[in-house]
Formats: sequence, C-alpha cells, structure tokens
Amino acid sequence: MKFHEFGDPEGVPVVFFMGTPQKGDSGEEFSDLANKLGIRLICPTRPWYDNFSSEPSFTLCSEKTIEHLQSNGITSCHVIGGSGGGPFAMHFATNNAKAVCSCYLVAAMGTPDLFIEKVTSPPTVQLLELFRANDYNSALEYMISLGTPRDLAHGAWSDFKVLLGSWDSIVFEHSPVVYIHHSEGDENAPIDSIRDLAERLPQSEIRISSYASHVGLAEDKEFVEFTRIFKEIGTLSGTASQ
Repeated sequence: MKFHEFGDPEGVPVVFFMGTPQKGDSGEEFSDLANKLGIRLICPTRPWYDNFSSEPSFTLCSEKTIEHLQSNGITSCHVIGGSGGGPFAMHFATNNAKAVCSCYLVAAMGTPDLFIEKVTSPPTVQLLELFRANDYNSALEYMISLGTPRDLAHGAWSDFKVLLGSWDSIVFEHSPVVYIHHSEGDENAPIDSIRDLAERLPQSEIRISSYASHVGLAEDKEFVEFTRIFKEIGTLSGTASQ
C-alpha cells in the first residue's frame, strides 16, 4: 500500500482518504496549503488501485494505514475522508480510537442504502446499475469511455464492493468527534444518507456549506473548505498557523 506525503513534514499528522476514484497522489493539490498551515498530509492509495489481485476491504486499508503511522513514529493524528473515502476514514477512526483525535467528512458518502436510493448523478447511477448486475467488464468499459484510466476504474469498482457491502466493522460507538462538511444538493453525495450516518455517531456536527459538494470543491481554486478544516485542526492541536 502506497502513501504520499505533502505539506509540512514536521506538522500535525492528518490522514486523508481520497474519494472514488483517486489515488493518494491526488493530495498534491493541497500541498502548499498544508505547508502554510502546519499540516503533515498523509494520503493513502487503497491497495486495489495498484494491485488488481488485492481483495478490497475496510480492514485491509485501515491495518496498512496504522502500520504506516506506527513505522513513522506517529502516535496520534486527525483523519479526513472525501466522497467515497469517507467510510474508509470512519472505519480507520473507529478502529483506532486511541490514535485518532478527530474525523472530518467532506462531501462524503453516507449510509449505503440511502445513498443508493437518493443518488442522482447519472454516471454514478449507471455505475450502480452495472454493479447490481455484477458486470465488471461493462463497468470498466463504461468508466474508461468517460475518460477514467483503467487502474482508477478498477479501483472504483473495488471501492464500491466495500462501500456497498457490510459496514459491521465500522464501530460507530468508538468514533471520535466527527465534523461533517456537506452541501444540501450534491448529486453524488445525498445529504439524507450522511444525516442517517450522523444519527449513528455519538458526537457529530453537520456543517452545511456550498463549497462542500463535488461541484463546489472542483470549482473552488482557493480551497475555502480545506483552509477551514486545516486551520481548525491546527487549533485543536494547539499549533495553529496564521
């Protein structure tokens, strides 16, 4: 499992589980901001994006991530999950409660049943139909036709095997405080499903923001939402930068 680091190597460790389909190197766009705000940004690439024989699971991703932190002498961190990376962040946080100080979900997928029912983005709806039919080859062909590289297409298929499967290994009662950054009308991240997720958490706060949608994040060149999050993490850690 590969890990990419950006920002301040002496800063507050923040593990960022990227969305679907993204590898950890996508975190590079936040490197300057993280460096400015004293954040050591650690972005995992889920193993099945690089190794097609890897069997996808929440547990594999979390175990490899905590091993990486421990091997680098990191005993505590904050965690962020964007889009499809949200449930992976939740799994990591709830299964490593002593190490994770807080969890942030940004335009994240909520509980799978309501996600499937409420999502309206045409590409996602089409992919879900192919997933229901267990048609791997057609799903890859479809994503490739949209301009998705084959490794990312395979990664997306594998992500959905996990995301739409059992969440029993996410131990909600062990969750740290979860800050949910979301918008009201995200076609890829129905707010009903994230609200359902929030109801299962012992401590959560939903923050509605027009920037915290798939479209809003893509169009925001000033990184307004992530500036807010990185600054708050610095404050929580007592190392806030100006």
